[in-house]
Amino acid sequence: MAATGAGGTNGGGAMRGAARWDERSRFLVAPAALVVLWAGFSLFNPYFFGLSNFLNVAGQFSLLLIVSLGEMIVIVARGFDISVGAVAALASVAAALAVNAVGPWGLLAAPLAGLACGMTNGLLVAYGRVQPIISTIGMLSFARGLALWLGGNEQAVMLTRSDGSLQFAYRSFAGVPLPFFAALAAALAAALLLYRTRLGRRIYMVGSNPGSAELVGVPVRATVAASYALCGLAAGSAGALYLSRASAGLSTEGAGLELQAIASAVIGGTALTGGVGNPAAVVAGAFFIQSLFNGLNMSGASPFAANLAMGGVIAVAGLLDFALRRMTGTGNPATGGGSP
Repeated sequence: MAATGAGGTNGGGAMRGAARWDERSRFLVAPAALVVLWAGFSLFNPYFFGLSNFLNVAGQFSLLLIVSLGEMIVIVARGFDISVGAVAALASVAAALAVNAVGPWGLLAAPLAGLACGMTNGLLVAYGRVQPIISTIGMLSFARGLALWLGGNEQAVMLTRSDGSLQFAYRSFAGVPLPFFAALAAALAAALLLYRTRLGRRIYMVGSNPGSAELVGVPVRATVAASYALCGLAAGSAGALYLSRASAGLSTEGAGLELQAIASAVIGGTALTGGVGNPAAVVAGAFFIQSLFNGLNMSGASPFAANLAMGGVIAVAGLLDFALRRMTGTGNPATGGGSP
């Protein structure tokens, strides 16, 4: 009996060690890929590896990072949201109309619109038992159509009452674009939420093993719904950045943003099976995706090359996720996926 107990203890320790190795290896992928990417592009274009280009990428990736953080939270909870691009566009239109009606405070309509869309997705998935792909595809179509309808079937809703205070996307502090600081603040907020709050711990528990989480009293459905609401809030906040960049609500913007966000999250180590995610690694993942687009653009590559590269990145990220789970055995729901 004693031998059996020791074996069980050793087996449990080995399983936990494998899970920890899985998490560490996941979160190193994005930084390593980022170093290789910048080194590679710098060999062909000396201007790529420069402070001005770094600041350019830092300013551009902020919107993608904010959306990717929301996507990461949903994926950690064993879901995904492919409506974020359309929701961001709808949020920008709603904010443009609100700013034109009440002034700069109308910008708050963007995150509120995103939150409403996220809550709707959450209720459908968690309480209506609708599959995430069905719910979020429906929201994608609804948000895109509503954005066009609110904008009078125009691609842009121009600001008519802007006094310049909303153009923060083009401002900087110490030479660094303000959106970069906003994106880092969003990453810090996501980390505090996931690591320091009850909701964050519940999201990891539900993602690791929803059955076990329910047995210990975790409100699984409410937690899943909350994760979608947070994702919608992030998409709505991105809509505010769209508005600031263009001084207009963009009803047709955001196409492909959902794929970039999912790729950023997965490259950043977020497990597609749920239960594993790290905001800091997602920062590196989003910076990698934006750097890839920037490098291809500076190299004079065809715009279609970016789509080809994105498809390849998503495929490789998925294969890497599968390989890591296969090597460590963390793909089995019974073992969990790891938490902070």
